[in-house]
Amino acid sequence: MRTITDIGRSIRDNQLALFEVRDTEFLSRCRQLAVEVCHLQGTVCINDIRARIDLPEGMHPSVLGSVFKNKRFQAIGFTEATHPKAHARVIRVYKLIDSQEH
Repeated sequence: MRTITDIGRSIRDNQLALFEVRDTEFLSRCRQLAVEVCHLQGTVCINDIRARIDLPEGMHPSVLGSVFKNKRFQAIGFTEATHPKAHARVIRVYKLIDSQEH
């Protein structure tokens, strides 16, 4: 039997998969930026990406949830989101686990 949590994860994963197809170019730019930030400071979180890139008009901010759904990044800790609408929500901090260019 699927739990409510399982259903929620499934909905999230389906939405993130849609973003991978629909917003490929934007996500590629965000990921390249994340790699650059990791090279500069050793770690990266979505706060770093939000500070360096503008969300295209009409694109929902939830697309940013896909940036680190990539085998190049490994979650290593937590911090708080800094944009006001996040209400200091806990977010993950990542490190780069490879140096390939994708």
